[in-house]
Amino acid sequence: MTSFSVGEEVLYQGQRYVISTAPARPPYRFRLLATTAEGARVAWARPEDLHKIERYTRPNDDTGRL
Repeated sequence: MTSFSVGEEVLYQGQRYVISTAPARPPYRFRLLATTAEGARVAWARPEDLHKIERYTRPNDDTGRL
């Protein structure tokens, strides 16, 4: 199982959220928060439904080439 932590940005159903609550024991349901133009959006998700944001987890050489 992939691990997630409070404060981590994740994708859930194609939308970006921040994990606000991470359970210590089953059932593992994460509370997710997002901000929209209409206000806050809250969702509950299982770990298998969450995806890490690739640009945070994939190495990338972003140092300028001089």
